[in-house]
Amino acid sequence: MCKMIPDEKKPIPWGLPPLRSEVLARQRQQQQQQGHSSRQASANTPSDEIAEKRPSLQPSETALFVDQHYAANKRTDGYSLLSAPSLASSSTSHLRTELPSVRKRLAIFLAGMGIMGSAIFYIRHCMCDPLAIDPSTFSATSLGTCVDTLAIVDSLLHAGLDNSNTVAWDRLAEMTDLYGNRMTASEAYDRSAEWVVRTANEQDTNMTAYTEPVWVNDWRRGSESLRLFVPTRPGGQVKLPMLGLGNSVATPRDGIEANVVPVHSFEELKQLGNETISGNVVLFNFNYTGYSDVVRFRSRGAVEAQKYGAVAVLVRTVAPDTSFDSVHTGSSSRADIPAASISAADANLIERMYRRAQSNNASPDHVVPRVKLVMNAQLHENAKQSANVIIDLAGSEKPEEIVLLSGHFDSWDVGVGAMDDGAGAFVAWEAARLISQTGRSPRRTIRVVMWNNEETLQRGAKAYFEKHRDEIALHKFAIESDIGVFEPWGLTVQADSKTTMNLENYGRDLLKILGAGNITTPEVEGPGEDISILCKHGVFCAGLLSVNPENGAVPGDEKWSEHYFRFHHANSDRMEVIDKHQLRRSAAALAAWSYLIADLP
Repeated sequence: MCKMIPDEKKPIPWGLPPLRSEVLARQRQQQQQQGHSSRQASANTPSDEIAEKRPSLQPSETALFVDQHYAANKRTDGYSLLSAPSLASSSTSHLRTELPSVRKRLAIFLAGMGIMGSAIFYIRHCMCDPLAIDPSTFSATSLGTCVDTLAIVDSLLHAGLDNSNTVAWDRLAEMTDLYGNRMTASEAYDRSAEWVVRTANEQDTNMTAYTEPVWVNDWRRGSESLRLFVPTRPGGQVKLPMLGLGNSVATPRDGIEANVVPVHSFEELKQLGNETISGNVVLFNFNYTGYSDVVRFRSRGAVEAQKYGAVAVLVRTVAPDTSFDSVHTGSSSRADIPAASISAADANLIERMYRRAQSNNASPDHVVPRVKLVMNAQLHENAKQSANVIIDLAGSEKPEEIVLLSGHFDSWDVGVGAMDDGAGAFVAWEAARLISQTGRSPRRTIRVVMWNNEETLQRGAKAYFEKHRDEIALHKFAIESDIGVFEPWGLTVQADSKTTMNLENYGRDLLKILGAGNITTPEVEGPGEDISILCKHGVFCAGLLSVNPENGAVPGDEKWSEHYFRFHHANSDRMEVIDKHQLRRSAAALAAWSYLIADLP
């Protein structure tokens, strides 16, 4: 910006004082007008005499005065800071009203700054997403990450916000509609696996889908029923809903009829001993205090009860007490006596009958609970060669190194296995598909594995480990999803402290967009059953975790897993449990996590 000198004849910007030359010219003009008026007036008036005696400033003296005032108040920009009282002539008094004062200009400046600050605050905190990625807040981990990697991760996270993408949900719905549930060794499992491989190879052309063999047992439920004898009811009996537990033996052809003895723990079972238990059916009835607390009754109940002469076992369904009328199946250790699951409501009914019959006030109507159990289950060991499903997205620089994403493909023979664990398998597939669409494959290979036989013996995980035993060191990370896919929350990580810290930093800096940047440890929730064999052999592992959609509980909260176990291993495990948008957001979060890991130098 050029500097203007005082006598330069250029327009003056608004708000600046007049030039020195203009002030002098105006002063000379005023004095000439005064001299002209004096010559036309009468020479003998008293006012003339006074005027002759009054001292006046001559033009030369005025110029000297202005020069002295200008020198004393000279500004660095070349303009004088003349004020109205410095001028002898009253004709310059109008300048006081035309020019804003210093205070007024300061007030205008401060007001402008206030408006500007308010605008910045509104734009930053009202118009902008407070969860958007902000590089100014990045940790050293993110600052040290390749800019191209961060750009891809940003695009993957925003893909989670694209409501038009329902590919994962649509694929899962189509497969389960076509073939139903996927019990290990069933024809439905094999046809579903073939459908995934065919669909991936036809539609996801930059990925490769195939299967690897797995030898599995073939357990089939067969026909089954349970009747409770209640003489006061019409017909004298009530048919109770039930599900035989996986791996259970069958009853004799005509079934088992016996009285029922309820117990609440293995300790109480032991205290009652053979005298009370022998020849009876044991009912394990308990309050649901968490899946890990009570699942032992399902898995070991028959083995423990047969020690004391029980002829069969009924287990209150392993699900939250609010699921009082539903029945859930699941795996059990194979014993010599049959085992079945019944609802919480029916377990309580049987126990009430038992307590009334044992009381001193029992009437003839208060009979000991008695049931007839029929189960025609069959088990064939190593009966069939089935398969794991694998989908690979080859790495760009280190394709031999693998980041594994997984969920199990098998389900129980109730419902359609949409939640457990179709969603877990398909969220891994969708994560790989989203990465493949970015046009920039990560340095390492992304491998999706849909495990076989998780529900009983984990034969799929064991077969994979044996086949790839010599390549385990090349598996840099393994992630599993098998605790429900709802709103994404983060990961449970089993790795060294440096890796865990880096993932925590990525979560805070990047994954917060989807609320999926949280990290916890295996003490809160384990990474997963199928990848545990890899974890034990030194592979860093993680499990994908969600928020409880019913109450917003997060991992570590007492009620966190209740929504999942409400539908777990039950007829209610249908597509309606899965929200298509939550499934997409979880896939985007998993894609971002896995890309960050797979694209490290």
